[in-house]
Amino acid sequence: MPVVKLWGKLLLWLVFITPAFVFAAAQPPAAEHNKLPVRIAAEDNWPPFSDEKGKGLSAQLVSAAFARSGYKIETVVVPYARALYYTAKGKTDACWNVTRQANTERDYLLHQQPLFQASSSFYYHKLAKNYRSVTEIPDGTVVGVILGYEYGDLFEQHKKRFQLVEVSTHPQLISLLQHDKVELAIFFDDVLDYYLAQQAFRQVRLQKGQLNHVSDIYVAFSRATPRSAELAKALDAGLNDLQRSGDYLRMLKQFKQNQSSGAANTPSRID
Repeated sequence: MPVVKLWGKLLLWLVFITPAFVFAAAQPPAAEHNKLPVRIAAEDNWPPFSDEKGKGLSAQLVSAAFARSGYKIETVVVPYARALYYTAKGKTDACWNVTRQANTERDYLLHQQPLFQASSSFYYHKLAKNYRSVTEIPDGTVVGVILGYEYGDLFEQHKKRFQLVEVSTHPQLISLLQHDKVELAIFFDDVLDYYLAQQAFRQVRLQKGQLNHVSDIYVAFSRATPRSAELAKALDAGLNDLQRSGDYLRMLKQFKQNQSSGAANTPSRID
């Protein structure tokens, strides 16, 4: 072969073929790409499920379930309303502690198996009223809630009848109720118990009313993220595996034991 032709082919290989090899080497394999960490917006105001560092039962369950499917998680700790916003806009893959109801199913992709259940109730300062449902709360009642929280489909249907006072943190909501700035507030029971066990709230006395709603709690995935369906499926598979192995029940039992031991050392602040 003439030298000119040989050099011509070599030059062609260097110009067109070598860059393709370099580009391919720079890209992660498809499987590796799919296992990129799951970026989750973790709320900072729902202990013992998700505390100011994003730690708690939610992190334990989600991390363990995703690990069973070969994923790691990364968390961005933000207020709940911002967690929802980040997820809706695709800034994070998901956020946790979302209740399954009409508006969340519309705006996010939810997996099938709930992480756990959490009950919420009506709370008062001086005198508990016997409202058995949000349907019985009179029009114009000043109701305190946490900004962005879901309290069930029935509450969504009736909330426009009330004068809603929405705040970002539980200490703010406790203070509003304690100083009669709202007529009633809705708290998730375990979360309020956690706060009232803290030194700063030892003198607070609240009256517990009727149950508002028992919520199934999920991870909400972004509809703006292409791999959301894959991640939701992987989370369900991991949760199923945790249940089959007995680890799920062990984690829940340990969580409840920790809560009970904390409550046993603290006088009740709900009359």
